[in-house]
Amino acid sequence: MKSPPAQDPNKRKQPPTWLLNTLTVLVGLLTLAAGVGWLIYSWEVDREMPYFAIPLVLCVPVIAAVAFRNIWD
Repeated sequence: MKSPPAQDPNKRKQPPTWLLNTLTVLVGLLTLAAGVGWLIYSWEVDREMPYFAIPLVLCVPVIAAVAFRNIWD
């Protein structure tokens, strides 16, 4: 019969699921807002839309939110 695994005292306690979901959404929205703000700023300053950046602005918030969420997994 196996003994239960020892509890690691340095392991972080996972926050409640609702709080983790809310923070994940906020991280994604803040990253999206920063990207859209950068696109608008660069369009106003340079008078040229960086079309290569539009897919990045849409994908990076998802990557940031998933990376934030995986801190507690």
